[in-house]
Amino acid sequence: MGTFDGLHIGHMKLIESLLSCGGESAVFTFGNLPSDLFVADRKPMMLFTPEEKSAAFAKTGVGYLCVTAFDRGFARLGKAEFESLLVECFSPENIIAGYNYTYGRHARGNADTLEEFGERRGINVRIIPPVISDGEPVSSTRIRECLEAGSVEKANMLLGYEYALTGTVEKGEGLGRMLGFPTANLRVPAEKVIPLRGVYEVESKVDGKSYKGLCNIGTRPTVSAGIREAIEVHLLSLSGDLYGRKVTVLFKKRLRDEMKFSGAGQLVEQIKKDIEKIKP
Repeated sequence: MGTFDGLHIGHMKLIESLLSCGGESAVFTFGNLPSDLFVADRKPMMLFTPEEKSAAFAKTGVGYLCVTAFDRGFARLGKAEFESLLVECFSPENIIAGYNYTYGRHARGNADTLEEFGERRGINVRIIPPVISDGEPVSSTRIRECLEAGSVEKANMLLGYEYALTGTVEKGEGLGRMLGFPTANLRVPAEKVIPLRGVYEVESKVDGKSYKGLCNIGTRPTVSAGIREAIEVHLLSLSGDLYGRKVTVLFKKRLRDEMKFSGAGQLVEQIKKDIEKIKP
């Protein structure tokens, strides 16, 4: 049981414990972040869309992925009601949860009460301790903070894979093409965490093929009014029309801040330097 946003290396310890039990396995999770319900002014962004979460779990070997919405009705469930729900829905022999798992109205249920519930019902409850990196527990919140600070390499280490954005290519202003570096302008899901503005080394996947590239996140201050934020990807060895197609961008390394240059010529020279850094 857990939210499993991002399915990071800490989450995978729970999955490993689950699969070691044998028999049928199920993950009980939410399609949204529970904190979404309680934060009115700024919802926490997600590492996974629901589709990405399903695709990630499909690779784990877990038998069933049970997803529900964390809404006000669910939030009103008391601790005992939630425990009864688990028994009625799953008839579990084993329950696996993280050390910081909470449940029930006002989070009155926790790892300790879950173990007590298991003892009463004859269910083996396993509480998985935190995975520690650099002296701190690995968590989805920590990974979001890394991405928002531009520390994609650190985020990738905590995730156990490269953070990705998948989007549809939209028509842009054609400014990259005029400079000699055509870019794909991505429209990504609104709920996804976007790394800090800047230029990144990326790997892009198009129709099952991979291409090295650069991704610029920002307002393009040298060549535009610098108002609307854009996600632009330049693929080194792919040319042609990508409009309307899906592109997945995997973030490898942040190369530099987004900068305003004195003119297009200086910008072109900097892009050439960026490309040299990522060539094999």
